[in-house]
Amino acid sequence: MEENREYSHHDDCFLCRHPLFKHICIALLVFFGAFAAFYVVTDWHFKRMLDPAVQMRKMENMMRSDARYMDKMAERQIRKGMRFAERNESYIRLEKADKNYKVYVDLRPFDNDEKNVEVTANGNVLTITAAGASDRHGHERILKVSQNYMFDDDVNLANMTKIREGKDLVIYIPIEK
Repeated sequence: MEENREYSHHDDCFLCRHPLFKHICIALLVFFGAFAAFYVVTDWHFKRMLDPAVQMRKMENMMRSDARYMDKMAERQIRKGMRFAERNESYIRLEKADKNYKVYVDLRPFDNDEKNVEVTANGNVLTITAAGASDRHGHERILKVSQNYMFDDDVNLANMTKIREGKDLVIYIPIEK
């Protein structure tokens, strides 16, 4: 009967007879496999991270990004300055006629009060300073604009006159020939 019995390899298996040792060996093999995979991936990552060609591309991208940011910031500042200059020109403007110069000061941003506009003359230099405050959306906005004009010797700033015409304060400066 024993001859008819098929031979089973489980009977002679060391690990089958010692299941605790079998689990310890499987755990060690899984640990070594995971460690080897982690080591390989980490090695690839560090080799790529320390590769000079990759680092140069990263630096170029960062420099390109910083340059774009600086260009946008400079462009914003230029636009802001241009808007301020346009607004400043719209507040105070100078026109020359045949017999006189006319300086127009828009009084609307300066509380519609000609007392908020100061006109001084020093030699051939006319200085116009205007200030006003407004409350918009709960925020107080203070505006102060100063403009200097230098004239030739044919102008006498002592003979200038100031007249309010609607929303503008007009300063007439006669030209003496």
